Amino acid sequence: MASCDTCSRRWADAMSSCTECGMDLSAGAPEGLCPRCLLSGLLADDEPEPVPSDPLPLPGERGPVRFGEYELLERIAQGGMGVVYKARQVRINRRVALKMIVDGELATEQELYRFRAEAEAAALLEHPHIVPIYEVGEHEGRHYFTMKLMDGGSLADHVELLGSSPRRAAELVAAVARAVHFGHQHGILHRDLKPANILLDTEGKPHVGDFGVARHLEKEGGLTQTGMVIGTPAYMAPEQAAGRIRELTTAADVYSLGAILYELLTGRPPFVADSATAILRMVAEAEPVAPSALGIQVDRELETLCLKCLEKEPSRRYGSAEELARELERWLNGEPIQARRSGRAARAWRWCRRHPLVAGGLATGIWFLLVMTVVSLSIARTQELERRQEVLRANAYAARTVAGTVLFQLQEYGQAVERVAADTWLREVLKRGAPEALQLFVRTTYDIHEDPRNGLRVAGGPPPFESWLLLDSAGRVRAHWPAPPEGFLGGDLGWRDYFQGAAQLARKGRHASYVSRVFKSEVDGRHRFALSSPVYDENGQWLGVVAAMVGTGSMLGALRLTDTEVEERTTVLVAPRDHEHGQPPLSGPEASIIIVHEALAHGAISALDATAARRVEEVLRQAPRHGQQQLRLPGTGPLAAYEDHRDPLIGGASPWLAAFAPVGSTGFVALVQTRDDAASAPLRKLATRLALWGGVPFLLGVAAMLGPALWRHRTRMGKGLETKSLRPSA
Repeated sequence: MASCDTCSRRWADAMSSCTECGMDLSAGAPEGLCPRCLLSGLLADDEPEPVPSDPLPLPGERGPVRFGEYELLERIAQGGMGVVYKARQVRINRRVALKMIVDGELATEQELYRFRAEAEAAALLEHPHIVPIYEVGEHEGRHYFTMKLMDGGSLADHVELLGSSPRRAAELVAAVARAVHFGHQHGILHRDLKPANILLDTEGKPHVGDFGVARHLEKEGGLTQTGMVIGTPAYMAPEQAAGRIRELTTAADVYSLGAILYELLTGRPPFVADSATAILRMVAEAEPVAPSALGIQVDRELETLCLKCLEKEPSRRYGSAEELARELERWLNGEPIQARRSGRAARAWRWCRRHPLVAGGLATGIWFLLVMTVVSLSIARTQELERRQEVLRANAYAARTVAGTVLFQLQEYGQAVERVAADTWLREVLKRGAPEALQLFVRTTYDIHEDPRNGLRVAGGPPPFESWLLLDSAGRVRAHWPAPPEGFLGGDLGWRDYFQGAAQLARKGRHASYVSRVFKSEVDGRHRFALSSPVYDENGQWLGVVAAMVGTGSMLGALRLTDTEVEERTTVLVAPRDHEHGQPPLSGPEASIIIVHEALAHGAISALDATAARRVEEVLRQAPRHGQQQLRLPGTGPLAAYEDHRDPLIGGASPWLAAFAPVGSTGFVALVQTRDDAASAPLRKLATRLALWGGVPFLLGVAAMLGPALWRHRTRMGKGLETKSLRPSA
């Protein structure tokens, strides 16, 4: 956390402010000081706090900054790893874009690898619509490369303008698709195509840039592993969003091109949500809304080829980016495209033409009705079995998605705990051990900070933690939020799993978080699990542990796992259970319990039956092992699906169709279940209607078709008889 000098800069514009740091004060603040400065007074000493130095001044403050043979004129972009400057190459007086690693000499091997891979991938591709690389080098420990300066901004800057010109959008995407296909021919898969990475020159021509996460299709090495999510969620293909990085083909880039075209036509990506987790889930499960359904006037053929790029199955998209470019060029030239989208009416009409009704007589119609009824009942019985398998496959896919969602959420929770553990104020209060300072620290850390990047908060929602505490390296409780009962502070919790897990990280010198087993709180008797992280001093000496608690119930913190829009499907989260003090670790059916269920009360848990517990154990035995609790998205296995699962909370005689998926290597298991009678009910209802009521409308239809013909035939016969009776006799 920042010092009071930093607080002063952050809150300098407040109307009513602290006399020391300028922070906005609430009524009744003691001595005119904010809680942060009051805590600073308790810990004040003569040692000045070190101020981090900026390794490279910002250009523009005192004119250009010299960097080797380049002058940095202004910063034009910055990402998580690199920063891009507009620069001038002094020797030849050429304007370029210069990209360097933000951390400079402190860059990790992974960052250097990705940076070099980006330069290598871009340098291999010489194409009119790919940003060219001029030079790759290193200056004073900072790796950099230079490329052509694009003065027209990115495609993201012109989305609204292009929305009114579908032809211009199609031309741009066709040119980009040609460039992407050129990269594919040279073995380069971009994996992060989006409007922000399509740069425009002064003539408005597009150029593909930012190969930071590109992958060489012929190389199996590198730092990208199966289970990692690489790219931007709104533009990812479903297989990329699921973390199946090793399985990606050129179809993933074709999907991203379709997402770009979709945004240019509609002004928004195919999927929009409040969080990256929700977008990933929509990409994996939902179908994109057709642009015309959003009220956008789009040519039907252009919409068809756009939606073909966004198919869930890679095999149903265009075979290559070049094929997409040719389709767009056909549309631009007024030629018919090859892709076709069949509507419901068209499919029904073709079916009717293949099965015309023969108005040959009422007997033929009745016979056809009987055959249709018998065949329909037989098909319904067969499809009921197939439907069960389809539900199991859908639940297995959903279980893997939920497992990824839970793991993503645990990552966010763990990062919040790690931020607090790295706070310099926390180091000081733990070293000094003043009870008042410790308790004030835990209260202000949770209550005061409004910036979601600080304190025990996560982005996109309310704080998920119900309580949190500080322990010293011996496992004694030093502080607790909210205020603990009398006698709780100073107690020994070194036997708890969350302390033991953080202590193991501390012995290895790791700065990470640990997801604990579920335990029963000694403060209020409710069940929770914790995310804990070790605290080190400036010399790397272990001082103690920060532990933040998440309660059990119908939600995971602030996240509801069960999708209320999908009826009859329930999501369950199973977790390992911590042993009691003085007891050996649990094993067997009692080792795992249900902690998240739509029917579970807050702070409660539910036991699994012996069969479900055994299946959870089987899944965990096959779960990937990546060392101690690496929080990463699950890969392609393992999964388990069963047709005879029993839910202990909902009950009922009907079994459930359930699928299990491990949540990485945390010991948690995601379970998605559908009641068996709900899965087969639609088909049984259809069979009943066909058997009981299907004949009525069919007979009416036959009568409607044959009745007029019979009436006309009878009328003609009557007229014939009448004419015959009026003829003179011979």
